[in-house]
Amino acid sequence: MKKFSIGLLLVLFFCLSASGCSSPRSKDGEKVTYQMYYINEEENQVIAKDYTPESSTTIDMIEEFTKKQSEKIDSKEYHTILPEGVTIDNSVMNNGTLSLNMSSGYGDIELSREILSRVGLVRTFGQIPGVARVQILVEGQPLKDSMGKEVGAMTADSFVENSGKEINTYQNIGMTLYFTDESGKMLVPEERNVYYSSNVPLERVVVEQLIKGPKADGHFATLASETRILSATISDDICYVNFDQSFQTLNLDVSEEIPIYSIVNSLVSVCKVREVQFSINGESKVTYKENVGLDQLFQWNQEIIQTEE
Repeated sequence: MKKFSIGLLLVLFFCLSASGCSSPRSKDGEKVTYQMYYINEEENQVIAKDYTPESSTTIDMIEEFTKKQSEKIDSKEYHTILPEGVTIDNSVMNNGTLSLNMSSGYGDIELSREILSRVGLVRTFGQIPGVARVQILVEGQPLKDSMGKEVGAMTADSFVENSGKEINTYQNIGMTLYFTDESGKMLVPEERNVYYSSNVPLERVVVEQLIKGPKADGHFATLASETRILSATISDDICYVNFDQSFQTLNLDVSEEIPIYSIVNSLVSVCKVREVQFSINGESKVTYKENVGLDQLFQWNQEIIQTEE
C-alpha cells in the first residue's frame, strides 16, 4: 500500500467531514464511470478506457488510481501510462494540488513519451473529486522541462489535444503556413483552408501540411515529402514535435534554419503556441544537420520572413 503524508490525511479528514470528497453518483445511486488513460501501440497518443472505481472517497480513489498505474495489462493495442519499472512512490495533497512523487526512472523517460505520460497522469488523477491540479515530482523534486524550468501544477486544460470521441466529424480552419522562396533562405507565407478530422491534434495537422508541401507558385518545400512525424503535443504554450530519423537525414536545397522556422512560425501562427521543442526519436540533445542544436526552445522568427517589395 502506498504511504500518504500526514498533511494529506489532515486535508482529507476535513474534506470528508464536510462531505465534499465523496465520489459523485448518478441519480439512481450507481457509481459514476471515470476514464483510465493509456498510451496507444504507436506511442503517439493518449487514449481513454472507461473505468468504475471501487472507492468512493478522495483518499481511497487516489490510492486506487495509483495502484492501477503499476498493474500490467494484457493488450497489444495500448500500454500503461508509466513504463515498466517507473512507479508513483507517494502522494501529497495540499489546497487542491495533488503532488505525485515519481521514482527516479521517470527522469529517464524519453521526452516524447514523457509528455504522453504527463498528459495521462494529469487527466487520470484530475478526475478525482477534490483534486484541482496535479504536480509531478521526481524523487521529491519538481519535474523540469528540457530547458531546466519547473513544469509546475497542471490541469487537463494544460494540454491542447483532441479526445478522439468525435471520430467521424471534421473541422475547417484557415491557416498560414510558411514555406521557402526560390533561394531557400527566406520564408514566405501561404494561406490555406484545411479540413481535418477532429480526433487529430491541430499541431500535427500543421506539420503534416508542411510535409505535403506548398501549393502556390514561387513557393518551395521546406521538408522532404518522406519526412515522418511521430508525435506533436502542446503543454503550457510549448509544442513538442518529435520526428523519426528522416527529419535529420532527408535533405532539401535550403539553409539549415529554414525547416526549423518553417515549422516554428507555422505552429505559432496557427496553434497560438509560444515556443517549439524538437526531438528526433524522442531525443532533443542532438544537432540538426551540422549547426542547429535542438536542445533549446525555438520562438517566432520575424527576420527570416521575406518582406513584400
